[in-house]
Amino acid sequence: MTGTGKRERNRIARHSQLIAAAGSIVAESGLNGLTMGEVANRVGCAVGTIYTYFPSKSALLTALQSDAIRVLADSYEQAAEKWDDALQDLDMDEPTAALARMVALGRLFVSWQQIQPLEFDFLQMLAMARDHLLEPKDAATVLPQVLTLFAEGRVLHDHAVEVGAIDQDLDRPGDDGTSRTVRWIASLEGAILVDHITGGDTADLDPEAFDRDLMTRALTRDILIAWGASPDALAEAFDITERMAEDGNLLPETIPEVPLTFLTSGRSIVGRWTPDQGGNTECDHDSHGARSPDRDLPR
Repeated sequence: MTGTGKRERNRIARHSQLIAAAGSIVAESGLNGLTMGEVANRVGCAVGTIYTYFPSKSALLTALQSDAIRVLADSYEQAAEKWDDALQDLDMDEPTAALARMVALGRLFVSWQQIQPLEFDFLQMLAMARDHLLEPKDAATVLPQVLTLFAEGRVLHDHAVEVGAIDQDLDRPGDDGTSRTVRWIASLEGAILVDHITGGDTADLDPEAFDRDLMTRALTRDILIAWGASPDALAEAFDITERMAEDGNLLPETIPEVPLTFLTSGRSIVGRWTPDQGGNTECDHDSHGARSPDRDLPR
């Protein structure tokens, strides 16, 4: 191996080390606890070294955001494959199957709090504080990944329109697929926000009004009915997703954290590496791309 090749490998490994340390700090102390000095302390390097990789805290947060989005995109892809396999085994019409996928996506979105808590909570925190933590040029670099994740919902919406599961009036303002998808996801965010306010404890409250899962079901039902879904087909779609959940075919497995051990000044930290990446864990940390929104749905 040439000297240049070794230096590049070391640089990639150091980049992954810094990302892992920053993620650990945010998980422990929140966004305000993340400083370049604390990252330097974690990995045992000079603060100036960090700035050769990330010119600002904004750039470091953007890298963390990109990593979190990739993990959620992978999680969605795993779930979508489960849905496709399960629905192919069932004898149903395509409009009902399309509604079942939309119901399943709503369930997955609110379940990411439990399935991928580090990534989901980080993105929630960053969304609340983005304006004063991210510089516009850094936010712009990760926007395509954010839109790709949203596009998965748009794909399901457009397929449901195509097969006649829901209606659409493109002459009506705000009735395009993108606007609808944004409102749909925003409504699910509202259910998560209420869940945060109550702390998930609805014992002394009206569960019909405050339970996250019941809210998700009601919001999804109301939105799809408003978009023209057949009540009978939608009821069947909900029943199908319940059966999928019981059979373990609704939600994906947690994408695990695999130890990446970097020994620097006697320290070791743990970073994220997804098992399907293969190769050298220190070098492949940033190699996994976001999922394309152009997945063909089975007819």
